[in-house]
Amino acid sequence: MINNANLPTIPAKRYFSILEACQLAGIDVEQLHEWQQQEGNVLGKGANTLTRLDVIKLRQLSHSISDYFARGALDCHGNPVINADEMRDELALILAKIDTALANER
Repeated sequence: MINNANLPTIPAKRYFSILEACQLAGIDVEQLHEWQQQEGNVLGKGANTLTRLDVIKLRQLSHSISDYFARGALDCHGNPVINADEMRDELALILAKIDTALANER
């Protein structure tokens, strides 16, 4: 499940500009345009306006779009950025180590 808690509430409007939709999804307009070119026209019907449903879809896809542009990127320490699956695996290993350490203390 995607957490949209940090994103603004979608206003009660029928149509949104590309800029408005990207702001509501927390992504850059340039990222959306490039991602749609690579993946095919996923949202809208080619116009510069999106429907409320398109904005909801864009929010759901925003993590995929972010991961797409994070390939080969570096974090603030110069280390390669990892994707969501790699992060999940790393967190599972850390949790296993914590469980083992707590079990050994008992």
